[in-house]
Amino acid sequence: MKRYFKYIALICLSVSALSCKKGFLEESSQDLVRPTTTVALNQLMTGEAYPLNSVITEFSDLLTDDIQSEYNANATVVSALNKYAPAFTWQKNMIDRLLENSATNSNIWYNYYARIKGCNVVLDYVDQVDGTESEKQNLRGQALALRSFYYLMLVNYFGKPYYGANGNPEIDLGVPLILTADVTDNPVGRSTVKAVYAQIENDLLAAIPLLDAAGAGNHIYKFNGTSARFLLSRVYLYMGNWDASIRYADATLQKKSTLKQMNEITTATFGISSAVSSPEVIWGYGFNAELSVMPFGGGQSVSKAAYFISDDLGNTFPTTDLRAKYSFTSVAYITTTLNTYKGRSAKFVAGNTNGKAFRTAEVYLNRAEAYIQKAIAGDGSALNKALTDINLLRSNRITSAAYTPISITNAQDLYAFYKAERRRELCLEDSRWFDLRRWGMPELKHTIQLSAGTPQVETLQQNDNRYTLAIPTEALTRNPNLIQNP
Repeated sequence: MKRYFKYIALICLSVSALSCKKGFLEESSQDLVRPTTTVALNQLMTGEAYPLNSVITEFSDLLTDDIQSEYNANATVVSALNKYAPAFTWQKNMIDRLLENSATNSNIWYNYYARIKGCNVVLDYVDQVDGTESEKQNLRGQALALRSFYYLMLVNYFGKPYYGANGNPEIDLGVPLILTADVTDNPVGRSTVKAVYAQIENDLLAAIPLLDAAGAGNHIYKFNGTSARFLLSRVYLYMGNWDASIRYADATLQKKSTLKQMNEITTATFGISSAVSSPEVIWGYGFNAELSVMPFGGGQSVSKAAYFISDDLGNTFPTTDLRAKYSFTSVAYITTTLNTYKGRSAKFVAGNTNGKAFRTAEVYLNRAEAYIQKAIAGDGSALNKALTDINLLRSNRITSAAYTPISITNAQDLYAFYKAERRRELCLEDSRWFDLRRWGMPELKHTIQLSAGTPQVETLQQNDNRYTLAIPTEALTRNPNLIQNP
């Protein structure tokens, strides 16, 4: 354990995605402590690269139409309303404002780059440590895949969508590509959205054969070849590369295709994203505190929490849809009567490690969307393939007595149905904001009341620049080569 903390010191001394005037990295001597074995490097990656022991972001759903707010004079409610209002009202400088309000773990720019730094340390040192070639291949594959995941998240927060009418990936700025842990005297500027996606794609393509060869035995909380293929199916979907998305969805489902039949659940709750109990989980990630301490679902006994599941989302579930029962935690409060509302996610299991997951359900949805897009473009066979995937998912979610397969024959109508289905299935899983962006950045409205008086309505206009988050001021100050989003 003592040796482990020495290795962690390498990260602590050198990692900082924000805090050096010479770029992202705080200057330090990397000769002070070096990992010497694959065992030590694996311990370092587990603690410093994987997202299981700290919250990376807790406000992404507040940006979407899946959450609403409610004023109450209760001091806890008022405090939470004001603390997270910068995100809920899409303030252009929301991360700066959240930091000022002491909103926990709100600096997602730093949080993701800190984890990327952990991946880069592994990649920098893996060929220099003692261990078998198989162990090194496994570490390299995991680090490449994990870094790709973080860059996909970053470029979708801070860059414009890759595909669609709202951007041009060849010229739109994405995020800086930091691919080594070495300290540099040259601050790194923002790469284009296209370049970031190219790096993500190349890293995943390199990771898959490494993980197939050496990572098949990795446990559910670590990347393997199947989870890397899953991520590629998502990446290609975001890029509008329908054939490639289908190809990697197929490859993922060849390895793991199980869906949870919700009609068979006999318990009051079921964590569909729990890596311990859910047969759908391909990779479990995300500290469960990210969900249990969300700024909504607080459970005050006298009132609704500040933020909670929106009626707009809740009303999309028919009474026969079991996801309405198993996706949300119902919270009770007392006025003159006992009242309940959908407070927060129930997709994880309290006390278990992970809160979120790559799930087979998304693979079917990714493939269905790609087939729908091909059908819209004139592929006569694609529509039925999309229907097959959507109906398979719904047959595991709708009560058996009420289930009937859908048979929509118009591709645009099926696309509209699919979007609602994806929202129902993947709600509270960091998907909705990215989907809204790539589906045309529709107008959104949030109503909020921060003190006694009249509620205010904030509107996010269609194609609003605020669909792309502003880079934190601290990062801009410390790296003069960064260009702020408009």
